[in-house]
Amino acid sequence: MTTPVPQHPHRIARRSDSAAPARNLLVYASVAVLSGWVLLGAAVALNLPMEVFLLAVNFLGLLLPAILLTWREGGGVAVRRLLRDAVRLPVHWWWLPVAGLGLPAVVWSFSAALGAAQPLTLAVLSGFAVQLLSSWLIINIWEETGWTGYFQRRAMVRWGTIGGSLLTALLFAAIHLPLAFAGGNVLVNIASLLIAGVGLRLLIAGVDGWTGGSLLTVGLLHASFNATPALIDPSHDWIRLAVTLVAGLAVALVLRRRRGEA
Repeated sequence: MTTPVPQHPHRIARRSDSAAPARNLLVYASVAVLSGWVLLGAAVALNLPMEVFLLAVNFLGLLLPAILLTWREGGGVAVRRLLRDAVRLPVHWWWLPVAGLGLPAVVWSFSAALGAAQPLTLAVLSGFAVQLLSSWLIINIWEETGWTGYFQRRAMVRWGTIGGSLLTALLFAAIHLPLAFAGGNVLVNIASLLIAGVGLRLLIAGVDGWTGGSLLTVGLLHASFNATPALIDPSHDWIRLAVTLVAGLAVALVLRRRRGEA
């Protein structure tokens, strides 16, 4: 297998997405958010098992419209390119362990310093590994094929890396909004969604480019964020959110300095 040529996020986007009509981005955002509100809202309101509804949103509200709109814009060639990105290895193999273990390791270390880390027993580590792999392979690769592979890349072309990522973060939080009403303080839950969205989307903006457009790696990063709570005390989940936000802002600063974006 030949090694993909390293690319920057803006070059990945312009490779196939520069002509994406703004109305297509609006259609994608509308379908995604509406599917989240209807399906996740129904699950919360009726106290139904969430997993089935999450899968429905993932494949019907995110992946399917991404494929259909990609086909509309570029035909079968563009769809195949998008799906290849979903299984594309990063330009350097070490991006996979960095994406999968970097965030959990930092969060666990800070939590340990505050006495809020779970002991790294076999049970804890195996639970983390199962959650990481299942979230990555079943959900996050395909979720990021929609969010990153279709929407965020095009949004970054139109509004810049930072602006496009922040818009994606807002929609990412919006699609999960019904989950804020599932328990706890609603305002705190909404704030958590926004913080997670901003941190993740800025991190992904960098990782997508630095790995040569590997949505496989982007999905693993997202899965690592989802699995990290298994390593810390639930009352200290703010550490995970804070680390993700700071890491995302650091990536944004690097990208801005490299390209001189406002």
